[in-house]
Amino acid sequence: MAAPTTTRQWILRSKPTALPTYTGANPTFELQTASLPQLGENQVLVKTLYLSNDPAQRGAISANADPKRMYAPPVPEGAPMRSYGIAEVVQSNAASHPVGTLCITTTNWMEYSVQEAAQCRVLQVPEGLKVTHLLGAFGMTGLTAYYGLVEVAKAGPEDTVVVSGAAGATGNMVVQIAKKIVGCKRVIGIAGSEEKCRWVEGLGADVCLNYKAASFNKDLERETEGFVEVYFDNVGGDILDTMFTRMKVHGRIAFCGAISAYNTTNEGDPD
Repeated sequence: MAAPTTTRQWILRSKPTALPTYTGANPTFELQTASLPQLGENQVLVKTLYLSNDPAQRGAISANADPKRMYAPPVPEGAPMRSYGIAEVVQSNAASHPVGTLCITTTNWMEYSVQEAAQCRVLQVPEGLKVTHLLGAFGMTGLTAYYGLVEVAKAGPEDTVVVSGAAGATGNMVVQIAKKIVGCKRVIGIAGSEEKCRWVEGLGADVCLNYKAASFNKDLERETEGFVEVYFDNVGGDILDTMFTRMKVHGRIAFCGAISAYNTTNEGDPD
């Protein structure tokens, strides 16, 4: 079978100030077909199998973001949307990456892409483990959760930990690491529905609170009576403001994300 010479790709057509779209007169994303370059020395052609869609991608396309305050360059308009992914080598000019090799690399939102072999980390999937876990629990979100909880917040068995966005990719890993690896005394999750809360409790949280419930502030005050040592913040906004009042003296907060504000307008009001 001949190697493909074109690829479908989603490009960033217009940087959003509010909720991203892919329809309408001025969509954020547009599906295009592009030609693929010929392989050079030590390059590989890969087919994207799985993409990792992470909250940080929202900041990379924001019209309001200040590039000087970003840890990675923003995605320019007209370029493929940036993303890590798991891919399979379908053509190779690199002895280290024969055809059929699974790797993780910056695939972007592209069906096929030409990559430098040195930028494609070869994956060895342990028996019984799904390859997608290498993008999640054993990928960026899992490392983010562990580093923020253990290295930044210094959580220990004697601590009570509150986790916002607890049903999200990073938040659910924080819950599991806090309870099952660190052995924290108590783990309190915060999520956006009763169904999500029950799921988070099934992961090991002692309790999970629905921030959309009318009783949320009272529920949070009750569950954090005596105050808490550690807060892992994924959302920012009002919940962060409230948690400032629920921390013990010398409590530690790991600031990981601010998803409550990622789709705000220039005026700062939710779309």
